[in-house]
Amino acid sequence: MLLTNLMRFKNLRTRCLSFAILLLIVAPCHAGWQGMPDSVNLQAVGEDLRLNGTPMKIRAFTADLPMEILLNQVQEIWQKQIESNSVQRTKNTSWTVLNQTIGLEHRSFQIREISATKVEGFVALTSPQLTTVPKLVIPLPSDVRTVSIIDSNDGGKVSQQIIAVSPRSIDATVSALESSLKSAGWERHVMKKSVALIKFSANRNGQEFDASLSAQKAGTLLMMNTIVQSK
Repeated sequence: MLLTNLMRFKNLRTRCLSFAILLLIVAPCHAGWQGMPDSVNLQAVGEDLRLNGTPMKIRAFTADLPMEILLNQVQEIWQKQIESNSVQRTKNTSWTVLNQTIGLEHRSFQIREISATKVEGFVALTSPQLTTVPKLVIPLPSDVRTVSIIDSNDGGKVSQQIIAVSPRSIDATVSALESSLKSAGWERHVMKKSVALIKFSANRNGQEFDASLSAQKAGTLLMMNTIVQSK
């Protein structure tokens, strides 16, 4: 369900999910994970990953198959597995999602069509029972509301990606953000402005912060990445 919610937000603001997912390291892994057919080319997304405090494992995939055929294959495999609940299928714009609870875990299979014979998507396994309250690694202005917090630890690189919104204008939001960071010892490195987009970065004792702020009708959308630790 968490992956489904994240992808619903993607349909509203496509670049948000790209920011959250593409910043993670993608590494090859074997087919068959979570009952995936061998025709599915799986790629691991990150190592130690938490979305809004919930631990999860994600695999991105591509396959040279019609979407409906692959959906039916996966649904049949999941439905036959022992000690598993029924598979729920939902459709959201171009994405179709399979959801299933297995014991204390939840898995999702999310797929969309690239062409008539090629698909792409994500498989996610989450552990809601192990959810903890996420802790922000940077201070944010009081009126900035977080939408998604992704914590990852991949090969010694510890980072946090945040998607957030502010009701204020883009200029007022970046000014408040810089003030919050400065009070915590961060120093501005770069700021580039245009009418509807601001790129902002800062450093603190080897840590790196990057943000992209875009003007919206109801305020400002913030996409932020902080590298807390790096080899």
